[in-house]
Amino acid sequence: MNIILKSLTAVGLVIGLAGLTPAIADTPKKGGIFEYGVKAGIPTYDLQGSGSYGTLHRTEQHYSLLVTFDWKNFPNIVGDVAESWKISDDSLTYTFKIRKGIKFHDGTPLTSADVLASFNRLKSPKEGVISPRKAYFLSVDKFSAPDDFTFVVKFSEPFAFGLNLFATPYNAIYSKKDIERDGNWHHKNINGTGPFRFVEHQPGKKWVAKRYEDYHFDDVYLDGTIAYKIKGITQPMIGGQIMAEMRSVSPPEKKTLQQKMGDKISFHEKPTLSVWMVTLNSAFKPFQDKRVRQALTLCLDRHAGLDALHKITVTTRRTGYMLFGTQYAQSDADLEKQIGFSPDIKANRAKAKKLLKEAGYEGLEFRYSNRAVAHPYEQIAIWLIDNWKKCGLKPVMETNPSAKYKSIRSKGGFDTTIDWNASFLPHPMLMLSKYQSNSINPQNYAFVENPEIDAMYRKMNAEMDPAKLKLMAAEIENKVLDEAWFHPLGYFARSVPMLSKIKGYHITYTHAANNDWRGMWIDD
Repeated sequence: MNIILKSLTAVGLVIGLAGLTPAIADTPKKGGIFEYGVKAGIPTYDLQGSGSYGTLHRTEQHYSLLVTFDWKNFPNIVGDVAESWKISDDSLTYTFKIRKGIKFHDGTPLTSADVLASFNRLKSPKEGVISPRKAYFLSVDKFSAPDDFTFVVKFSEPFAFGLNLFATPYNAIYSKKDIERDGNWHHKNINGTGPFRFVEHQPGKKWVAKRYEDYHFDDVYLDGTIAYKIKGITQPMIGGQIMAEMRSVSPPEKKTLQQKMGDKISFHEKPTLSVWMVTLNSAFKPFQDKRVRQALTLCLDRHAGLDALHKITVTTRRTGYMLFGTQYAQSDADLEKQIGFSPDIKANRAKAKKLLKEAGYEGLEFRYSNRAVAHPYEQIAIWLIDNWKKCGLKPVMETNPSAKYKSIRSKGGFDTTIDWNASFLPHPMLMLSKYQSNSINPQNYAFVENPEIDAMYRKMNAEMDPAKLKLMAAEIENKVLDEAWFHPLGYFARSVPMLSKIKGYHITYTHAANNDWRGMWIDD
C-alpha cells in the first residue's frame, strides 16, 4: 500500500463507503444535466491562479492535467494528457509522452508546447499573473519540449513529492497561444481540453457547461452541468433546484436534510485536508511584537473549546499544521509542548495576559476579517471572539462577501483574518508550503519574510528518507508555531449532500479536487 494511503488509513480518513456513499451501479446511463450549488462567488476564472472553491467547483471541468489521481484507487496516479512517463534512476529527470489527437475546445491541437507553456506559467508567471503555488517548483531546474509530444522535467535536486506534483488539481493545461495573449487572458476566459465546454456565466446566477464530444476519454456521461449561485444549502436541495453541493453541509443542515428528504438524499463524508487558521498581518504594529502574537494564540481553548465547536460546524479537534494522526504529524504529546497547545487553558490565558502587559498592549483592539459564509466562518468567528475577550482583548469583526473578503486578505487590508491551507495529500511539502516567505508563496497572508524557514523547507523537500522527513517537518512546524503569525484551529470535516440518484461520484480528501464530473451519471 502507498505510504501516504497508509497514513490516511491510520487516522481513519479512509472511510468505508458502506453507509456513507451510495453503491455505484454497474451500467452508467448517458444524459441529463447535473445541477449543483456553489455558495461562493467566482473571484477569477484562472484555475492555475486560484485557491477559491468558487473557482475550482466551476472551472475544473473545463481543463485537463498532465497526470491525475485515480479517484477510485487513490492515491494511484494515471495519465491525463500524458499517456506514459519515465523517471530516471537518479529521480532528477521525468519524461512524459503526450497523447496525440487531443484538441482544445476552440479546435486547436494540443502539443507539448502547450504543456511547456503551462508549467512555465506556474513556475515563472509574467507580470499581472498570479501563481500561488510557484513555490512547489523551486526544485525544478528546467522544463523542455524536445518534440511535439514529449515533455521533460529536470530537477536540480531530489524531490520527495515526486510525481504527485504533476497531479496537483490546480495545474491546468492551458493553450500556449492563450498564455501569450496580453495580460491575464485566463482571468475572464475559458479554453481547455477537459470533459465539459464552457457555455455561459450569468454572474450571481449560474455557470453553464456542456459535454465536450471530442474529449480524450469515454467516461463522460452527463449532457452538461449547471452550477447555481446559492446562499444556503437546505432550501435549494429540498426545493429541487440543486442535486448537490460539493463543499459541505454542517451537522445541523445534514439533520434537516435527512428529516425532510429521507432516502432521496445521501451524504458522502470524509475529513478534508484543509486546516482552518487565524492569520495575523505583519503590517499591524502591535503584531510586530512576538509577545502579542503569542498571547493571541495562548487565549484559544484548543481542547474543550474546539471539541465543542466541531459538534456544531465543519471543524475537527485540535491540530497543528500537519493533520493529526497522519504519517508526518507530531504526536499530541509533542504538540502540547508548543505554545497555545497545552491543555491548561487557565495557565495559558494567564501567560497571555502577562505577555500583553509586558508588551504594553493590554486591552488591545484589533479588526478580525471574516467571510460571509455561514459554516464554519460564523461559528469560528463567534468562538474566536469569545476566547480573545477572556484575555481582555477587544476584537472587532468585519464580515464581507467572499470576493471582497478574498480581496481584503490578498491586499492585506486586515489586522487578523480567518484563513486556511488546503492540501490534497498529507505531505509536508503541501501542508507547510504556506509558511514560506510571502515573496516565495503569495498565500502567506501574514506578508512576512523568513529566510530561515525558506531554507528549512527547501532542504526538507530534498529529503527522501520518510523518518528524517518527519523530523524536519516537525522542526519547521514548531518554528512557525513559535513565530505565531498563523494560529491553527482544526481541519475541515466534510459532508457532501447529493441526491441518491446521482451515481459515480468519489469523494476526495479535499473539495479542491475531483470536480470535473467524469464518471458521474444520473439514475433516472
